Amino acid sequence: MVKEIQVNSFLRFLGQGISEPALVLADDFQKYILKTQKVVVGGEREHYNCMFLNEILSYKLAQHLDVPIPDAAIAFIDPRLIENDREIVFVHKFEEGYFFASQELENIEDNLRDNYQQMIAMGKPWIKRTWNAFFDNIKNTEDIAKIIAFDLLIANFDRYRNQGNLLIANTEEGRKVFAIDHGHAFFGPIWTNEKIQNMRQVSLTQQYVNYFTDCVLSINRDQVDGLGLVFNAIQPKIDLTDVKNHSFMNIIAEIEHINEHIIDSFFEGIPQEWFVEYNMQMTTYKDFLLKQKSLVRHIIQSLMNRNAFTNSVGGVLHWIDEKRAGTV
Repeated sequence: MVKEIQVNSFLRFLGQGISEPALVLADDFQKYILKTQKVVVGGEREHYNCMFLNEILSYKLAQHLDVPIPDAAIAFIDPRLIENDREIVFVHKFEEGYFFASQELENIEDNLRDNYQQMIAMGKPWIKRTWNAFFDNIKNTEDIAKIIAFDLLIANFDRYRNQGNLLIANTEEGRKVFAIDHGHAFFGPIWTNEKIQNMRQVSLTQQYVNYFTDCVLSINRDQVDGLGLVFNAIQPKIDLTDVKNHSFMNIIAEIEHINEHIIDSFFEGIPQEWFVEYNMQMTTYKDFLLKQKSLVRHIIQSLMNRNAFTNSVGGVLHWIDEKRAGTV
C-alpha cells in the first residue's frame, strides 16, 4: 500500500514543468514534490484528469519491478491549510483533496539539465558528449534496461523528450539514476476517446509492434537524434552483443510474470476522486497491461532491428521463458 500523508506546509513553488509542482513538508517530517492536475499548456488551463492515476499505477509497477523511483505518497491538503493563503488556490491551483506526492531526492545533480535548458532557450548548440558524460559512472547501470523496458510497458513516451524525467542523485552507494514523472504514461494524462482507443488497440501482432515502435522512434519529432539526447546517452549501458545473455533478459521475465491478481492489487487504496469512470478505467488499464506485458520483448527486438541500440550485432534475442509471450 502507498502511504498516506498530510501536507503541513507549502515550502516553495518550483516552477518546473507544466504541472507547476510545489515542495511541501508533510506530517511525517519528509519533503515531497506535489503536483496539480490543473495545468497550464500554451497559456491555457487544462485538467489532466488521468495524471494522478497514471502516476500511482506507474509507481506501483515500478516498485514491483524494482525500477529505481523515489518513494511516493498520497497527500491530503486540509482546507484549513489554504484558507489563509488564497494564492495557493487561485494562483497555483492547489485545493482541498488528495494529491500524488513524490518524496524529494537529496543531493540531485541538476546543473547540467538547467544549463541544457538555458542553451536551448537561447538557441545555442549543445554538445552531446557533455550530456552523455552526465550518465557515466553511475552505480546502478543495470537499472537502465529496467527503466527502458518499464517505459515500453506503460507506454511512457515522455521520458526521452523531457530532460528532467531522469535524475541523478548522490547516494551512500554513489551516483544513481532514478525515474520520475509518469503522468503522461498510458498514452497521455487526459481521459479522452483517443487515449481509450490507443489503450484498447494493443494486440499480439506484428502490425501493432511496428506501430508502437514507430511511436517510440518518433518522440523526438523525427529528428536525427531519433529517440533523443537522453535515450542516446543511456542506451550505451545496454548490452545486446550476446543474444543469449543480454541486458533485458531478467526484466522481461519479471514483466511477463505480472498477472491479473497483481494488477488488481495496484488499484487498492487509490482515491476514488482520481478516477473519471472507475469501472471503465480499471478495466481499460488492466486489459492494456495484461496484453502489453507480452509485447515488450517484441518491441525491444524491433527497436534493435532498427538500430536503436549501439551495443548490438543483430540477430534474434533469446529470453528466459521463450514460450510465455508467444510470437507475432
